[in-house]
Amino acid sequence: MRRSLVCGMFALAAVVAACGNSVSANSGIGEPILVRNGQFFDGAFPGTADSTPSVSQVMLKNSEFSAGTVGKAVSGLTTSDAQSVALALKGFGRGYWVVPVGAPDLLEVGSFTWSATCDFARDLPAGMQGLLLAAADSRGHFGPALTQTLNILPYLPTGHVVASLSWGSDADLDLHLVGPSGKELDPKHPNSAELYDAGEDAGQPMPGSGLLDRDSNAGCVPDGRRMENVVWDGNPEVGTYVVRVDMFSACSKPAANFTFSLYVDGQRVLEKSGRLLDIDADGGGPGSGLFVTEFNCEGTGTCS
Repeated sequence: MRRSLVCGMFALAAVVAACGNSVSANSGIGEPILVRNGQFFDGAFPGTADSTPSVSQVMLKNSEFSAGTVGKAVSGLTTSDAQSVALALKGFGRGYWVVPVGAPDLLEVGSFTWSATCDFARDLPAGMQGLLLAAADSRGHFGPALTQTLNILPYLPTGHVVASLSWGSDADLDLHLVGPSGKELDPKHPNSAELYDAGEDAGQPMPGSGLLDRDSNAGCVPDGRRMENVVWDGNPEVGTYVVRVDMFSACSKPAANFTFSLYVDGQRVLEKSGRLLDIDADGGGPGSGLFVTEFNCEGTGTCS
Protein backbone atom coordinates (compact mmCIF):
# COMPACT_ATOMS: atom_id res chain seq x y z
CA MET A 1 0.00 0.00 0.00
CA ARG A 2 1.31 3.47 -0.91
CA ARG A 3 -0.11 5.13 2.19
CA SER A 4 -2.75 4.72 4.85
CA LEU A 5 -4.67 7.93 4.17
CA VAL A 6 -1.63 9.94 5.20
CA CYS A 7 -1.66 8.13 8.53
CA GLY A 8 -4.78 9.94 9.62
CA MET A 9 -5.67 13.56 10.09
CA PHE A 10 -3.11 14.19 12.86
CA ALA A 11 -0.29 13.25 10.53
CA LEU A 12 -1.94 15.33 7.84
CA ALA A 13 -1.88 18.37 10.11
CA ALA A 14 1.84 17.87 10.67
CA VAL A 15 2.46 17.63 6.93
CA VAL A 16 0.64 20.90 6.26
CA ALA A 17 2.37 22.70 9.13
CA ALA A 18 5.72 21.60 7.70
CA CYS A 19 5.31 24.06 4.82
CA GLY A 20 6.67 26.80 7.09
CA ASN A 21 3.60 29.02 7.25
CA SER A 22 2.42 29.93 10.73
CA VAL A 23 -0.99 28.33 10.33
CA SER A 24 -3.19 27.20 13.20
CA ALA A 25 -5.90 24.58 13.06
CA ASN A 26 -9.37 25.18 14.53
CA SER A 27 -12.92 23.94 14.04
CA GLY A 28 -13.76 26.17 11.08
CA ILE A 29 -17.16 26.98 12.59
CA GLY A 30 -18.59 30.07 10.93
CA GLU A 31 -16.68 29.56 7.67
CA PRO A 32 -18.65 29.89 4.39
CA ILE A 33 -17.81 26.28 3.62
CA LEU A 34 -17.43 23.41 6.11
CA VAL A 35 -15.66 20.23 4.95
CA ARG A 36 -16.86 17.35 7.11
CA ASN A 37 -13.90 15.06 6.42
CA GLY A 38 -11.32 17.85 6.46
CA GLN A 39 -9.24 19.89 8.89
CA PHE A 40 -9.36 23.67 8.91
CA PHE A 41 -6.31 25.95 8.89
CA ASP A 42 -6.16 29.74 9.30
CA GLY A 43 -4.29 31.67 6.66
CA ALA A 44 -4.10 32.46 2.96
CA PHE A 45 -4.80 29.71 0.46
CA PRO A 46 -1.48 27.86 -0.09
CA GLY A 47 -1.50 27.20 -3.87
CA THR A 48 1.74 28.14 -5.68
CA ALA A 49 3.02 28.21 -9.25
CA ASP A 50 5.00 24.99 -8.84
CA SER A 51 4.33 22.30 -11.43
CA THR A 52 3.69 19.45 -8.98
CA PRO A 53 1.89 18.05 -7.14
CA SER A 54 -1.43 18.95 -8.71
CA VAL A 55 -5.17 18.29 -8.71
CA SER A 56 -5.64 16.67 -12.11
CA GLN A 57 -9.42 16.25 -12.05
CA VAL A 58 -12.46 17.65 -10.23
CA MET A 59 -15.76 15.77 -10.21
CA LEU A 60 -18.95 17.54 -9.16
CA LYS A 61 -22.40 16.13 -9.91
CA ASN A 62 -23.96 19.57 -10.30
CA SER A 63 -22.12 22.88 -10.05
CA GLU A 64 -25.39 24.82 -9.66
CA PHE A 65 -26.94 24.55 -6.22
CA SER A 66 -28.43 26.69 -3.47
CA ALA A 67 -26.67 28.38 -0.59
CA GLY A 68 -27.29 26.28 2.52
CA THR A 69 -26.75 22.98 0.67
CA VAL A 70 -25.31 20.29 2.96
CA GLY A 71 -23.46 17.06 2.21
CA LYS A 72 -22.29 18.24 -1.23
CA ALA A 73 -19.77 15.73 -2.62
CA VAL A 74 -16.70 17.05 -4.42
CA SER A 75 -14.04 14.58 -5.56
CA GLY A 76 -11.37 14.00 -8.17
CA LEU A 77 -7.85 12.86 -8.90
CA THR A 78 -4.34 14.04 -8.08
CA THR A 79 -0.88 13.28 -9.41
CA SER A 80 0.99 10.42 -7.74
CA ASP A 81 3.16 12.69 -5.56
CA ALA A 82 0.18 14.27 -3.75
CA GLN A 83 -0.60 13.50 -0.13
CA SER A 84 -3.45 15.94 0.51
CA VAL A 85 -5.77 18.47 -1.13
CA ALA A 86 -6.65 21.96 0.12
CA LEU A 87 -10.05 23.58 -0.54
CA ALA A 88 -11.45 27.08 0.02
CA LEU A 89 -14.02 29.47 -1.42
CA LYS A 90 -12.24 32.24 -3.29
CA GLY A 91 -12.65 35.60 -1.59
CA PHE A 92 -14.48 34.22 1.47
CA GLY A 93 -13.45 33.06 4.92
CA ARG A 94 -10.23 33.30 6.84
CA GLY A 95 -8.55 30.02 5.87
CA TYR A 96 -8.77 26.70 4.03
CA TRP A 97 -9.60 23.03 4.53
CA VAL A 98 -7.33 20.03 3.95
CA VAL A 99 -8.45 16.46 3.13
CA PRO A 100 -6.20 13.40 2.68
CA VAL A 101 -5.56 11.77 -0.68
CA GLY A 102 -6.97 8.26 -0.90
CA ALA A 103 -6.39 5.12 -2.94
CA PRO A 104 -4.94 4.76 -6.45
CA ASP A 105 -7.48 5.25 -9.23
CA LEU A 106 -8.25 2.00 -11.03
CA LEU A 107 -8.63 3.60 -14.46
CA GLU A 108 -6.08 6.41 -14.47
CA VAL A 109 -2.62 4.90 -13.94
CA GLY A 110 -0.46 7.08 -11.70
CA SER A 111 -3.41 9.01 -10.30
CA PHE A 112 -4.86 8.96 -6.81
CA THR A 113 -8.36 9.74 -5.59
CA TRP A 114 -9.55 12.42 -3.18
CA SER A 115 -12.98 13.42 -1.90
CA ALA A 116 -14.58 16.07 0.28
CA THR A 117 -18.07 16.35 1.78
CA CYS A 118 -19.03 20.01 1.99
CA ASP A 119 -21.70 22.08 3.73
CA PHE A 120 -22.25 25.58 2.32
CA ALA A 121 -23.38 28.55 4.44
CA ARG A 122 -26.92 29.85 4.08
CA ASP A 123 -25.71 33.44 3.74
CA LEU A 124 -23.30 32.69 0.90
CA PRO A 125 -23.90 35.34 -1.80
CA ALA A 126 -25.70 34.13 -4.91
CA GLY A 127 -23.84 34.13 -8.20
CA MET A 128 -20.71 32.62 -9.69
CA GLN A 129 -18.20 31.66 -7.01
CA GLY A 130 -14.81 29.95 -7.22
CA LEU A 131 -13.83 26.81 -5.32
CA LEU A 132 -10.03 26.81 -4.98
CA LEU A 133 -8.16 23.48 -4.90
CA ALA A 134 -4.47 22.64 -4.60
CA ALA A 135 -2.54 19.45 -3.85
CA ALA A 136 0.35 19.10 -1.36
CA ASP A 137 3.21 16.57 -1.27
CA SER A 138 4.69 14.73 1.72
CA ARG A 139 6.74 17.82 2.73
CA GLY A 140 3.71 20.09 2.73
CA HIS A 141 4.68 21.84 -0.52
CA PHE A 142 1.63 22.87 -2.52
CA GLY A 143 1.29 22.84 -6.28
CA PRO A 144 -0.73 25.20 -8.47
CA ALA A 145 -4.22 26.32 -7.46
CA LEU A 146 -7.15 25.17 -9.59
CA THR A 147 -10.50 26.98 -9.64
CA GLN A 148 -13.81 25.13 -10.00
CA THR A 149 -16.66 27.51 -10.86
CA LEU A 150 -19.85 27.16 -8.80
CA ASN A 151 -23.21 28.80 -9.55
CA ILE A 152 -24.69 29.54 -6.14
CA LEU A 153 -28.46 30.09 -6.05
CA PRO A 154 -30.20 32.09 -3.27
CA TYR A 155 -31.02 30.23 -0.05
CA LEU A 156 -34.64 31.36 -0.24
CA PRO A 157 -36.70 31.22 -3.45
CA THR A 158 -37.90 34.51 -4.88
CA GLY A 159 -41.48 35.43 -4.02
CA HIS A 160 -43.67 38.05 -2.38
CA VAL A 161 -44.47 35.72 0.54
CA VAL A 162 -42.47 32.59 1.44
CA ALA A 163 -43.41 30.09 4.15
CA SER A 164 -40.24 28.09 4.85
CA LEU A 165 -39.52 24.92 6.83
CA SER A 166 -35.90 23.88 7.44
CA TRP A 167 -34.44 21.16 9.65
CA GLY A 168 -31.10 19.87 10.88
CA SER A 169 -30.89 16.17 10.03
CA ASP A 170 -31.49 13.89 7.05
CA ALA A 171 -34.94 12.89 8.32
CA ASP A 172 -37.93 13.17 5.98
CA LEU A 173 -40.07 16.03 7.32
CA ASP A 174 -43.05 17.53 5.52
CA LEU A 175 -44.58 20.99 5.75
CA HIS A 176 -48.38 21.01 6.05
CA LEU A 177 -50.25 24.28 5.58
CA VAL A 178 -54.02 24.63 6.01
CA GLY A 179 -55.29 27.72 4.17
CA PRO A 180 -58.28 29.96 4.95
CA SER A 181 -60.52 27.94 2.62
CA GLY A 182 -59.69 24.75 4.54
CA LYS A 183 -57.53 23.15 1.86
CA GLU A 184 -54.41 21.48 3.20
CA LEU A 185 -51.13 21.86 1.32
CA ASP A 186 -48.52 19.09 1.63
CA PRO A 187 -46.11 17.27 -0.72
CA LYS A 188 -49.00 15.29 -2.22
CA HIS A 189 -51.10 18.45 -2.63
CA PRO A 190 -48.58 21.21 -3.46
CA ASN A 191 -51.08 24.09 -4.02
CA SER A 192 -52.56 26.14 -1.17
CA ALA A 193 -55.71 26.95 -3.17
CA GLU A 194 -57.94 25.01 -5.54
CA LEU A 195 -57.24 24.58 -9.28
CA TYR A 196 -59.51 25.78 -12.05
CA ASP A 197 -61.45 22.74 -13.26
CA ALA A 198 -62.69 24.16 -16.58
CA GLY A 199 -62.02 26.78 -19.22
CA GLU A 200 -58.74 28.11 -20.58
CA ASP A 201 -57.14 28.02 -17.12
CA ALA A 202 -58.13 24.42 -16.32
CA GLY A 203 -55.51 22.82 -14.10
CA GLN A 204 -53.96 26.14 -13.11
CA PRO A 205 -54.03 27.37 -9.48
CA MET A 206 -56.60 29.98 -8.56
CA PRO A 207 -55.49 33.49 -7.47
CA GLY A 208 -53.86 33.58 -4.03
CA SER A 209 -52.37 30.11 -4.36
CA GLY A 210 -48.97 29.30 -2.92
CA LEU A 211 -46.88 26.53 -4.48
CA LEU A 212 -44.64 24.03 -2.66
CA ASP A 213 -41.20 23.96 -4.26
CA ARG A 214 -40.07 20.43 -3.32
CA ASP A 215 -40.54 17.32 -1.17
CA SER A 216 -37.16 17.46 0.54
CA ASN A 217 -35.43 14.19 1.57
CA ALA A 218 -38.39 12.22 0.21
CA GLY A 219 -38.03 8.50 0.86
CA CYS A 220 -34.96 9.19 3.01
CA VAL A 221 -32.92 10.18 -0.06
CA PRO A 222 -30.89 13.23 1.07
CA ASP A 223 -31.14 16.14 -1.36
CA GLY A 224 -28.75 18.45 0.49
CA ARG A 225 -31.51 20.97 1.24
CA ARG A 226 -33.49 19.77 4.29
CA MET A 227 -35.92 22.52 3.38
CA GLU A 228 -39.40 23.01 1.91
CA ASN A 229 -40.88 26.36 0.84
CA VAL A 230 -44.34 27.53 -0.10
CA VAL A 231 -44.03 30.53 -2.43
CA TRP A 232 -46.65 33.14 -3.31
CA ASP A 233 -45.65 35.38 -6.21
CA GLY A 234 -48.68 37.61 -5.59
CA ASN A 235 -50.90 38.24 -2.59
CA PRO A 236 -51.90 35.08 -0.65
CA GLU A 237 -55.52 34.16 -0.05
CA VAL A 238 -56.84 36.36 2.74
CA GLY A 239 -57.31 34.75 6.13
CA THR A 240 -55.63 32.52 8.72
CA TYR A 241 -53.15 29.76 7.87
CA VAL A 242 -52.35 26.84 10.20
CA VAL A 243 -48.80 25.46 10.10
CA ARG A 244 -48.00 21.84 11.00
CA VAL A 245 -44.85 19.75 10.59
CA ASP A 246 -45.05 16.01 9.98
CA MET A 247 -42.24 13.46 10.31
CA PHE A 248 -42.84 11.01 7.47
CA SER A 249 -39.72 9.05 8.45
CA ALA A 250 -36.85 9.57 10.88
CA CYS A 251 -34.52 7.92 8.34
CA SER A 252 -32.57 6.21 11.17
CA LYS A 253 -32.01 9.55 12.92
CA PRO A 254 -33.04 9.89 16.59
CA ALA A 255 -34.61 13.33 16.14
CA ALA A 256 -34.92 16.39 13.93
CA ASN A 257 -34.84 20.01 15.08
CA PHE A 258 -36.79 22.30 12.75
CA THR A 259 -37.54 25.98 12.20
CA PHE A 260 -40.55 27.48 10.44
CA SER A 261 -40.07 31.02 9.09
CA LEU A 262 -42.41 33.37 7.26
CA TYR A 263 -40.96 36.00 4.92
CA VAL A 264 -42.64 38.98 3.24
CA ASP A 265 -40.59 40.59 0.47
CA GLY A 266 -37.48 38.91 1.83
CA GLN A 267 -37.97 40.12 5.42
CA ARG A 268 -38.65 37.54 8.13
CA VAL A 269 -41.84 38.38 10.02
CA LEU A 270 -42.34 35.14 11.98
CA GLU A 271 -40.15 32.32 13.28
CA LYS A 272 -41.01 29.23 15.34
CA SER A 273 -38.78 26.26 16.21
CA GLY A 274 -39.51 22.74 17.41
CA ARG A 275 -38.28 19.16 17.62
CA LEU A 276 -39.66 15.82 16.45
CA LEU A 277 -38.45 12.44 17.72
CA ASP A 278 -38.14 9.21 15.75
CA ILE A 279 -41.21 7.87 17.56
CA ASP A 280 -43.21 10.67 15.90
CA ALA A 281 -42.65 9.24 12.41
CA ASP A 282 -45.95 8.03 10.92
CA GLY A 283 -45.09 7.04 7.35
CA GLY A 284 -47.76 9.34 5.99
CA GLY A 285 -50.44 7.93 8.23
CA PRO A 286 -53.46 9.73 9.68
CA GLY A 287 -52.96 13.26 10.96
CA SER A 288 -50.93 16.18 9.76
CA GLY A 289 -48.13 16.25 12.29
CA LEU A 290 -47.25 18.69 15.04
CA PHE A 291 -49.05 22.03 15.29
CA VAL A 292 -46.41 24.79 15.10
CA THR A 293 -48.11 28.16 14.66
CA GLU A 294 -50.65 30.25 12.75
CA PHE A 295 -50.29 33.35 10.63
CA ASN A 296 -52.75 35.75 9.05
CA CYS A 297 -52.65 37.36 5.59
CA GLU A 298 -54.54 40.55 4.78
CA GLY A 299 -55.94 41.90 1.54
CA THR A 300 -53.01 44.30 1.25
CA GLY A 301 -50.66 41.33 0.81
CA THR A 302 -49.11 41.61 4.28
CA CYS A 303 -48.82 38.54 6.50
CA SER A 304 -47.88 38.17 10.14
